[in-house]
Amino acid sequence: MGAPLAVVAVVARTLAQLWDRPLLGVNHCVGHIEMGRLLARARDPLVLYVSGGNTQVIAFSRRRYRIFGETLDIAVGNCLDRFARVLKISNDPSPGYNIEQMAKRGTKLVELPYVVKGMDVSFSGLLSHVEAVAPRLLATGEATAEDLCFSLQVLGQIPAILGFLGEGVGY
Repeated sequence: MGAPLAVVAVVARTLAQLWDRPLLGVNHCVGHIEMGRLLARARDPLVLYVSGGNTQVIAFSRRRYRIFGETLDIAVGNCLDRFARVLKISNDPSPGYNIEQMAKRGTKLVELPYVVKGMDVSFSGLLSHVEAVAPRLLATGEATAEDLCFSLQVLGQIPAILGFLGEGVGY
C-alpha cells in the first residue's frame, strides 16, 4: 500500500503548488466519521468507530474530536481475522461475515474472557484463550467451530464493545 500512497502524496503536493493552495492533512478516521455526521445530520455524536485496525469510542464536541476509549492491544477487525485463522474459517467473502454465519448455527456457549479497563478494552486475552482451547474443544467434540463463533459474538466482542460504549455515554 506504500507505493500508491506515495504517488497520491506527490500528486497532491504538485496540485497544491500549481494552484497555490495549502495542503491539509486529514485523519482517515475523521473522514469516515465526518461523512456519517453529514449524512445523519448529527451535531455532537458519540461514535463507536470500528474499522480494520481501529476500535475507538470517539465524541465530537466544541468542533473537536476526543477519543474516550480504545483497544489496548488489537482491534476488533484484527481479532476477527486471527480468530478465523485459528478455526480455519475461509476469508471468502470475509472472515467477519463467515464468523457471523457460523455463529447463527452455534448452540453452545463457551466461556471467553475479555477485559474492559475503564474506557478501554482488550481482546488479546480472548484470542489467546481461543488459540489455547480451540484445538482440544474441537478434537473432543465438546464444542464446534460454530459454537466458538456464537460464543465470540454473545460472550466476547459484543458485550465488551457494549460495555466500552456504555462508558462513553456518560461523557
